[in-house]
Amino acid sequence: MEVHKLANSNVSVIKPKRTNPSNDNRRIDYVKKIHKRRLTAIGIAFALVICVLGFQIFNAHQAYSKTVGNIEVSQKKLDKQRATKSDLKVEKAQLNNKSYLEKYIREKYMYSKPGEQVYNLPDATNTFQK
Repeated sequence: MEVHKLANSNVSVIKPKRTNPSNDNRRIDYVKKIHKRRLTAIGIAFALVICVLGFQIFNAHQAYSKTVGNIEVSQKKLDKQRATKSDLKVEKAQLNNKSYLEKYIREKYMYSKPGEQVYNLPDATNTFQK
C-alpha cells in the first residue's frame, strides 16, 4: 500500500499498491489450486462417510434378515408344538372313554380278551406288488 499526502492538507490517502498482471495471474492460479485441493479433500471425506454408512446399513439389513428367519423358524416350531398339544388333549379326553381305551390297547399292545383269537392281516400299504 502506498500513502499519498494531498497538497496543502494534513490528510493522507491510502491507495493500494499497483501490482504486476503476471503476479495477479499467479495468485489466481494459486487460489484455484487451493480450491481444487479443498474440493478434493471434501470429496474424499464425503466418500468415506458414505462408505461407512453404507457398510453399517448393509450389516443392519443382514442382522434384520437373520432375525426374521429365526422368527419364522421359531413360529413354525411353535405352531407344530401347539398342534401336538391339541392332539394330546384330544387323546387324553378319548382315553377316558372305556371302549376307545380297549380298542387302543388291543391295537397298540396286541392284547385280547380271554378266549379270543387275534389274526394279524397285512395292511394295503405294507404289501409288495410285483
